[in-house]
Amino acid sequence: MDLITIKHETGLAFSVSVRGHKFIVDMPRDSGGGDRGPSPADLLVAALGSCMAMHMALYGKTVNIPWAGLELNLVYNIGEEAGKKRIANITVDILLPKDMGTREGAFLRAGQNCLIRNSLEKCPEIDVALIK
Repeated sequence: MDLITIKHETGLAFSVSVRGHKFIVDMPRDSGGGDRGPSPADLLVAALGSCMAMHMALYGKTVNIPWAGLELNLVYNIGEEAGKKRIANITVDILLPKDMGTREGAFLRAGQNCLIRNSLEKCPEIDVALIK
């Protein structure tokens, strides 16, 4: 897999670099950040939505059904469990570009079978270590 590098920029802002792409992650002002970019939670939810959309587009390509104009709108809520904040729920609204007829269910299943959704449903092991 590709190396993802996170480096402090200023305040709560960090640059993220992967495969030649670079962007800024920051917290909103009301959370103490400078709002220079999306928050980590925004990125997690965006990763889910974009993964679902790409899987739906791949399905459309496979069955030769146009998907241009496909739109997903996601909303998430933060909750607390055992004293730890977490994303408590995510709502995904999918706007298909046209009536897909009998293929609508297949488009939905394609979106539901993406890597990010599968990973969120069964939490991956996460190893964290300090390197000296």
